[in-house]
Amino acid sequence: MTISFSKKLYNLKAIQKSIEAYNGLGVFSIKKDKKNIKVEINDIDKDVKDIIKDEFCNYVFNEIKRNQWQNQN
Repeated sequence: MTISFSKKLYNLKAIQKSIEAYNGLGVFSIKKDKKNIKVEINDIDKDVKDIIKDEFCNYVFNEIKRNQWQNQN
């Protein structure tokens, strides 16, 4: 499974922190191009296979918001 995050909206730090949090649920790798950060997830735990994409994306989004909040305070 590949998830593509636009560099205009997402940053590598938030994606890496999210991968750390989801580490035991699959094997993650990152590839970057000019416009996107792509996260490849393989060997996904069968118990979360149907929901991991949505949940991981939500976690990355929350990391972005958390970083913005921390930078404001």
